[in-house]
Amino acid sequence: MEIKHSIKTMGAFRKALVGALVVALAASATMFAFTFTSASTSITATSGGSDFASMSANNTVPGYNVFGSYRGAIGSGNLFNLVPAANYTGDLEVNVYLTNLDDLSKTYGMFLMALSLTDNTSTPADSEGIEKPLTLNNGVVTFLADNLTGGTTYYIKTTGGIYRAFPWAFISGSIYGPTLYAEVVQAG
Repeated sequence: MEIKHSIKTMGAFRKALVGALVVALAASATMFAFTFTSASTSITATSGGSDFASMSANNTVPGYNVFGSYRGAIGSGNLFNLVPAANYTGDLEVNVYLTNLDDLSKTYGMFLMALSLTDNTSTPADSEGIEKPLTLNNGVVTFLADNLTGGTTYYIKTTGGIYRAFPWAFISGSIYGPTLYAEVVQAG
């Protein structure tokens, strides 16, 4: 008899436990349902009218002749123009690449151009304010520009450079001149 009584007691206890859980779940669900509120909003965004900056070629560097076994100079001049958008206030990163390294390495044993990012008075416009070497070993130069004025033209320039040609450099079919590529991206 005692076993029957304890089984009945356990069944009643289970029913009471399940009932209490159901009541607790119902109470907490209604609490969350009545205390939760929501809202939505929209942010107005309009067209900036253009890209955040533009880059264009402006090559004023004089050409040069390459002779075999010759060490020569590369002249100075502008390479590219950079114009941040008038209403753009962010930082810019400018990368200049020497894109035909493989071809140039067949003509030159050494190649170096000093590049800088300047304003119209030739004052450095990047955060470091130094000339940077573009070489056969260092085929990319990066400038970080953090205080440019929107709508103003800035210049990627070379103050010149040097090269040393291989003895066979003058042979027809060789690549003599560097090909440069510049891109501007948002910094940060």
